Amino acid sequence: MIGTVGSGPSAGERLHWVIVYGDSHAERLADLPLAVTRAFLESIARATSCLFERPSVKAVFAFESVGDHFGPTVAHPHGQLVGLPFVPRRLTLGQAGASCAICDCVTRQDLAVMASEHAFIQVPPWSRLPFEMIIFPLSHRPDLTSLRSDELTAVAGCLHTGLRLCRSTYGGEMPPYLINVMQAPKGDASHHLRVELVPLHKDETTLKRPGGMELGLGVYLNPLLPETAAHILREALPQARRCPK
Repeated sequence: MIGTVGSGPSAGERLHWVIVYGDSHAERLADLPLAVTRAFLESIARATSCLFERPSVKAVFAFESVGDHFGPTVAHPHGQLVGLPFVPRRLTLGQAGASCAICDCVTRQDLAVMASEHAFIQVPPWSRLPFEMIIFPLSHRPDLTSLRSDELTAVAGCLHTGLRLCRSTYGGEMPPYLINVMQAPKGDASHHLRVELVPLHKDETTLKRPGGMELGLGVYLNPLLPETAAHILREALPQARRCPK
């Protein structure tokens, strides 16, 4: 089941959308068939198009936060979209006229986790936390609506695998995580669509969650080299692929 609920100052100004993607109170995207992940992304694309019809909306942020760390007010599995009257600094990478930071990632084989014909999973060189991943189409596409059907399926497949990798690298348990769907601001064709998957691994030795410096300054202290994280994730791929569904 995929359902959307819009909210805003009035019935005609839906700036906040909630996407409910399952009937079960406990199952998340990684527990459900790949088709649900694809339908989830399709719902984000449709809601984004609706939000961009509003002249006041300059950017759309779609996300899912899972785990008590984030303090969700609704426990049932769901994602959210928010129409924003400005472009957040972190939404886009690099500067106008510079090379595409996402396209440049394709050349970093030491950071590659998995590649399909149309999409990639990689650990970004700027990763903030251990095992942070980005999923992106190989072709330079600004948003979900610009993807061909096979490209959307490929991105959904990579996201689905990435979620299972979160579990495989956390002792079989799912850590708290964020999914950030970073689509182009309105009218920005230079932007390369990426889905950020940020698991919050934590153990008694080295791995950590955001602390004061991260939340206060936005400066992250990552105890795991991106190249090392990518290697561990590649090693975990067979286990993730053996998961049911």
